[in-house]
Parts: sequence; structure tokens; C-alpha cells
Amino acid sequence: MTQPILEALTVSKSFKLRGEVPGRGQKARLTALDGVSLTINAGETLGIAGESGCGKSTLAKLLTGLLAPDSGIIRFRGNDVHHLNAEERRLFRRSVQMVFQDPFSSLNPRLRIGDAIAEPLLIHGLAPAVTCRSQTIGLMQQVGLSAELYDRFPHEFSGGQRQRIGIARALAAEPSVLVADEPVSSLDISIQAQIINLLMELKQRQGLTMAVISHDLAVLRHMSDRIAVMYLGTVVELAPAQTLFTQCRHPYTEALMAAIPRLQSTRQRQPAGLQHELPPLHSVPNGCRFHPRCPYAEEICRQQVPPLTEQAPGHVAACHLRHHLSKV
Repeated sequence: MTQPILEALTVSKSFKLRGEVPGRGQKARLTALDGVSLTINAGETLGIAGESGCGKSTLAKLLTGLLAPDSGIIRFRGNDVHHLNAEERRLFRRSVQMVFQDPFSSLNPRLRIGDAIAEPLLIHGLAPAVTCRSQTIGLMQQVGLSAELYDRFPHEFSGGQRQRIGIARALAAEPSVLVADEPVSSLDISIQAQIINLLMELKQRQGLTMAVISHDLAVLRHMSDRIAVMYLGTVVELAPAQTLFTQCRHPYTEALMAAIPRLQSTRQRQPAGLQHELPPLHSVPNGCRFHPRCPYAEEICRQQVPPLTEQAPGHVAACHLRHHLSKV
């Protein structure tokens, strides 16, 4: 059995909001994650899917140690990352790197891109000053940037080039895990495939483990070994990528798949897309969180929270009425 390299065990995270909850007279609190558990195995790519506001980016920040959970545990190689000594924490910070959604805001506008990429090399003692520039140029070339660009500033690059800079900077720390938070959502369609292919090539070449977060299931199907689907701060389904697309077990997953554009029409019945807006996280529905938007919802869905249970080997889902789902 493959050893998990990174784990989230029943992690929850909430944030205080300004003002009060309408009609309740109490301070508003947003629960971004509520008891999320998942594992990322060494060498695999785990996709994490869901609409904006479902908690994906908060989970990414917990997995990389940028945030601490209110409850639950994040483990790296079996160790709780928030109970590490100074040397263990330094190793964790180096080993688990993040590629951010917005490649411009994650770069210092006053720092030349060569110096930005070189920072992790110097911070972690991975390159002496005399060879730092040459090693940095090597990293730039790995992600498709020429050496002539070393002394330019972030504003001189396109969005796709800036994302390549962010990837090079993450690779500079020689990580074992790369967490990519919506790495192509801010890019033009023509550039997205280039960045996706670059990440997949780097994974194979360097033996990386990856967690890729996206609202686009088509992107995750192309990149992932397994996919976790999140809704309102919880995992509602997790399965091998191909299994998820041939027999999903949750109506939210089905609705996300219905939203994927198809080049050809089909005579087979297609599942309904998402209805209504995502409820606010400070006002989560009782019972199944998805029931106000679910075309199959029955009384049990309004009353009881469905447990996340195994429906097939390696395939878990949280739905009372999974037998209603069609093949998509």
C-alpha cells in the first residue's frame, strides 16, 4: 500500500466576519472547512474540485502550513505539522510548496524575476552565491523561460509567463509536494493547456506529488489520479478520476459534470446542471448541505446529514439517494 505523504484528518477552519448574522443578533462566523479528511499518496496527483467558496483554497493553505486548523490534524510523512521542532518545520516548509492562483500578486513587483526565483535557493542553503545565478537560469529554462529574462520585472511578463515564474520559484526549494491552487483559472484558454502540460511534465521528470485545486473538472480529469469533490466546506465524494467520470455517486458531482462543455450533442439523458446560488457559509442548510439545490432531494435529505461512506473500492460519497444518479 502506498504511504500517504500528506494528510488532513477531520480538519475544520472558520473565520470571524464583520457584523452580525441577519435575524440572529450574533457575530457572523464563516466556516470554511468542517471536518475534512483526505490523504495524498506519494507520487500521485490528487485533484480537489468544487465551486468558488467551497473551501478549496483554505484547504490548500492548511496543507502547506500557511494556516493552522481550528481542530483536526495536518500530517506530513506521519508527523503533525503544527507540532514540529524548528528543523522539522524548516524541512516541511521546503518540502511542500504552493503555486498560487494569481501569479502577479504572488510576485514582488520590485524584485527582478531572477532574484525572486533565487530566493528559496539562498534561504534554504541550496546554492552558494557564486553558482546561484546559473542554478536560477537552469530553473527558468526548465519551465520554458530564457536566460535573457532574468533581470526583468513581473509587470513585463504575460500571465502565462508569470505563472511559469511562480512554478520555477516553487521548484527552487526542491519540494516533494506541489500544491497548485487554481493554477490556470486566471489565464487565457490558449495558455492553460501549456501550463497544465508543464506541471504534468515536471511531475514525471522530478517525481513530484501534487494536489491540484480547480473548479474545472475537465482540467482535473486530465491531470489527476484521484479527485475529491468539495461542497460548502466538506468532501462529498472522492474516487479514482476515471471512476468518478463513469459512475459518480453524488448529485453535486453529477451537476458539475453536466456543466462541462461538450463538442458533440448526445441523445442520452443528461443530468440537470446546478440550480440556484451557493448558500452563504455562515448559513449552512440543515441535513444534507446540497439538498436545496438537489433535483433528487427527499425528506431524509432535509433532516439527516449523510455520512461519507465507501460505495465501491476506493470510492466514497455522502448521499442518501445515490441510487438515483445516472451515468454521465
